[in-house]
Amino acid sequence: MILRPTSLMTITAALAAVPALAQSPNPHPTTVVGVVRTGTSDSAIGKYSFATRGPVADKVFAACKMDDLCDLTGRVSGETLVGVARITRVQDFAGPKDPLQWVYSRFKGGEGDFWLENDDLGRLFTPKLTDLLLRSRRASEILQSESVGASPWIGAQEWDIRGVKIEVDDVGPGRALGIVTFRNFVEEKPKPRSTTFDLVRTPEGWRIDDVQFPRESASARFKSLRMSEMLKVEIAEGDKELRDKNAKAAASGSLCGLGEGEVFTCSAGAKQYSICTSGQKFEKPHSWIEYRSGTPAKLDLAHRSVKPGTGGSFYGSATLLAKGELSYVRFSREGYDYVAFEDESTRPQRSGVVVRKGDRKIAEIVCTGGKSGTMPTAAGELPSNLVVSVPFDDDLLR
Repeated sequence: MILRPTSLMTITAALAAVPALAQSPNPHPTTVVGVVRTGTSDSAIGKYSFATRGPVADKVFAACKMDDLCDLTGRVSGETLVGVARITRVQDFAGPKDPLQWVYSRFKGGEGDFWLENDDLGRLFTPKLTDLLLRSRRASEILQSESVGASPWIGAQEWDIRGVKIEVDDVGPGRALGIVTFRNFVEEKPKPRSTTFDLVRTPEGWRIDDVQFPRESASARFKSLRMSEMLKVEIAEGDKELRDKNAKAAASGSLCGLGEGEVFTCSAGAKQYSICTSGQKFEKPHSWIEYRSGTPAKLDLAHRSVKPGTGGSFYGSATLLAKGELSYVRFSREGYDYVAFEDESTRPQRSGVVVRKGDRKIAEIVCTGGKSGTMPTAAGELPSNLVVSVPFDDDLLR
């Protein structure tokens, strides 16, 4: 049904996205650790994808197969693997010392790092600790801080570690205690630092079940030096922050519900206009994105998209002006285009919704209040995987 002109004034537009920035291959070798996953056309190792058929795939599959944990050095462009210099399959952890030797072998003096993507954490940690690490990573995005689980190996922002010593003691059937000792010569007077690891034998091999940090890592924030207890504190803080953010959103007139992500919200008179996602920004990929207009008691319009690049999808862009960014998101419905925008370059800042039919502006809703922390940015950040990045079009807002 074609919308009546009077109902058009109640509609806001779709979520915005920023034009994708051109990526060039990283000239420096990149080290990748991850599980190989294969598909019909595209495959991946860790977060880096590559074509299932081609020279990169030939080198990967010569050493590794589906579900293998592999260690690779190569060239990347964005999140695409474009070249392989070296790749080896990580052997199963048959002994309790094996996982610790593998991790610490990656740190040489002041060089090296270690990171596993969310889907690969179970290859090193037990299910219990994997669950805590995943939840703490989500919490750290809410809190905008680094989790203690991000890098428990060195315990420092800078390092030059030497004299790494790994000892393992059997403490019962299928259980062991690992102690890793080293000195960090970035410190003025480096002293031996020891980190203790609880190790458990599982059907898939030995896994890390918990970490006990050295006494030097104590802080007022955490009552325990065990990583599992620290992660629980972070998770609780993240949950509280999320509840507070949702409560503020509800108080400000957002039409997004508890647990949903908010891309755009503004109000005009008694009406609210929101663009919501199936989960928070850190919970990508989103399964849906939806524009809503009306009041919490009664919506005038709800438009949902579940697949980018199809009819009714959301498109967006942003541009950097002299005094701030101008961003918008649009979608089409029954012959009309709806454009939600935020203009940070004006004083006071403006936000609202423009409704167009063809080349004509049918209506413009100027909001008296608005808020957003997730609209597209000129830096290239998109608030949802369901928003398609397009070139900025000045005419949409005229």
